[in-house]
Amino acid sequence: MDEIYSMNVANPNESISKLISEVNLREGFPYFYFIILKILFSVFGYTATVARAVSAIAGILSVFAIYKLGKELLSKQAGLFAASFMALNEYNLYLSQDARPYSLYILFVIISFYSLVKLLKDNTLKNGIVYGVSAGLILSINFFGVINILSQSIIILYFLVITPKQYRLSHFKNYLVSGSIALLMFVPNYAILQKLLGLTSAWIPKPTPDSFSLFFKEILGDSEMTLFIFLPIFYYFLFTLFSQEEAKKNENIKDNKMIFSSIISFVWIFTVILFLMIKSYGEQSYMLIRYFSSITPVFFLIIGFGLYLIKNKLIKSMLFFSILIFTLVNLFFVKNYYNSINKAQFREAASFVMKNNKNGDPVFTSQKYWFDYYFIDYKIKTQEKELEALFQEMALDSTKIKPFWFVDAFGKTFTVSETTQNFINSNFYIENNYDGFQAWTRHFILLKDVPKVLDISKFKNLQQYNGDKFMLNVESFENVNNIVKTTGWAYFDMQDSQKSELDIVFIKEGKATRLMTQKVTRPDVTTYFKCDFDASNSGFSSTIDISNFEKGKYQLAIYLLNKETKKEGLYLTDKFFEK
Repeated sequence: MDEIYSMNVANPNESISKLISEVNLREGFPYFYFIILKILFSVFGYTATVARAVSAIAGILSVFAIYKLGKELLSKQAGLFAASFMALNEYNLYLSQDARPYSLYILFVIISFYSLVKLLKDNTLKNGIVYGVSAGLILSINFFGVINILSQSIIILYFLVITPKQYRLSHFKNYLVSGSIALLMFVPNYAILQKLLGLTSAWIPKPTPDSFSLFFKEILGDSEMTLFIFLPIFYYFLFTLFSQEEAKKNENIKDNKMIFSSIISFVWIFTVILFLMIKSYGEQSYMLIRYFSSITPVFFLIIGFGLYLIKNKLIKSMLFFSILIFTLVNLFFVKNYYNSINKAQFREAASFVMKNNKNGDPVFTSQKYWFDYYFIDYKIKTQEKELEALFQEMALDSTKIKPFWFVDAFGKTFTVSETTQNFINSNFYIENNYDGFQAWTRHFILLKDVPKVLDISKFKNLQQYNGDKFMLNVESFENVNNIVKTTGWAYFDMQDSQKSELDIVFIKEGKATRLMTQKVTRPDVTTYFKCDFDASNSGFSSTIDISNFEKGKYQLAIYLLNKETKKEGLYLTDKFFEK
């Protein structure tokens, strides 16, 4: 949903003024990211690939940036450890494949801390300007950058206080230059920030006693095995830190890499956590993991520091490769990350409508802004309605009872009240449907237009298999209080199941009565049988009231037709009911 925001806001076919107004209206980010997208869309094409490439490149650069920061703070090896963990981290991978500003934000946070460290070690005007620009970039990409600048300001203030008096004024001037540059870069976004500060979001949950531990677990890959290794390394880092001798002079703190890197790391972490924690217990909650994304690099740094400090090379190597192996196992086998769908399938649901809306029936949705991104090129004009409200209008005005499509996603499920369901059963037949990950669509046609009898005269002398054979399984069949429910799957071998039409029928004395049948998405069928084709649209579900059926014995059958390949088959199951 948020990615479609990015696509719409940065539409290269619209003017810059439209981009600015859209950001002001809809977004919680500054303008900079969307201007970058708009330019790239104009040059390389208006596609999701281009949008996500920005995040992917930022993610790759973040790996190099954290190596440079780790090397500057403690050692080259510590930087390499941190970079390795960040490169394989599941949460960082997700952000690096998301057409949103978070990956770029993390990159700028790392760069700004690197620039700050360089400035603290060598307080020159040049380093002050470089740091000011990097701080300004944080503020220009994400308003949460204000918290990062706050943490950096605390660090600067501390080192300014411990600076010898004869250097304090010159250092202060360079810090002042840095702050002025960052402030100037932020000024164009001030109006948006003012608006955001006045908003509240009731949908964001308040913190619970385990909120932060769950966040840390997810940030570190949500793997019990890697966490099991991370913890002792972290404790060893703390133990080594606690054993450090106190500096004889305050100005010598920068010479002790352990103390210096710890000050940077802990102020970085605790300022963000403390700020968001205090705010979240107030009127506005900020308990979303993406709001904590700027502290993910410092976790990798601390683990990298801890590993570096282990003196036994064999133990160090064993722990390092154990982390990498368990991270890869978690990524490829436990989470099956690269074969799992984890984003709402707006595209697939919209494509299904576009492919199957051959009669040009009207399309309704409660999420017009998002679906129109896909429909606009096909000149399909959606109408914005809530599903329940649409059927209530039809119930009050029978002239509105016409065939239509409904498509929705991201939290909007296909659920209606009992009254509305009865209205649907009395007036409509769901001819075609798609159920994806957090996205669905239904094609409602008039019940009176649906043939209640399926012509099976071509299948003479009915057997178990009639016509072309197909794979199938009836997983459930029940008759409770004259309500018959059945579920399962069926597909022709070596043929895309989306191109097949499926009907559940009851056969009595050679006549077949069609049931209201819905297709159900079943990706597990493709996976289980290791199909070389897509069998994920092979599922079916049917519910029918048989109270008005004539008396007699009925047999459940499955009818499958593929008009493209001309394959047609009828399978008589061993399921019966008597009326």
